[in-house]
Amino acid sequence: MNKLNIKKGFTLVELLVVISIMGILTVISLSSFTTAQVKARDAQRKSDLDQVSKALMLYYSDTGTFPALASSDLFGQENGLSIGVDPNIVYYMRKTPQDPKSPTMVYEYKTDGKSFNLFANLENTKDSQCPQPAPYTVGGVSYCYGVASPNTTLKSW
Repeated sequence: MNKLNIKKGFTLVELLVVISIMGILTVISLSSFTTAQVKARDAQRKSDLDQVSKALMLYYSDTGTFPALASSDLFGQENGLSIGVDPNIVYYMRKTPQDPKSPTMVYEYKTDGKSFNLFANLENTKDSQCPQPAPYTVGGVSYCYGVASPNTTLKSW
């Protein structure tokens, strides 16, 4: 009897098909992961503005006015919150939040002493709370998301 010389293994075509399928699955999972990261950073931004809003309301209930800042940029500096006139606001917030993606991106704070507006840009432009084009302009910068004090509505400054 003549034994056939049988080699075990995969053919080049089979290997290419498996590698292609793995590549497609990797691309799909990475795009889903990236989308999840963007949504998580946007949720953090919304939470940050809500936290600051609550701290400002506590400050207002104690002092009767909202704090004036040395700069219109509430965040983005090295230490977070940049308070010019009244540094006591730090007692109302244990840690001042910064943008989750980059410390150079800022949240904007505007006040007239009796009301305030906080603004941020969200990465997910399909977010229902971030209309496009961005409806609020502060100092030439457009913002799509904001929080206002209870006695006012969001407006451009």
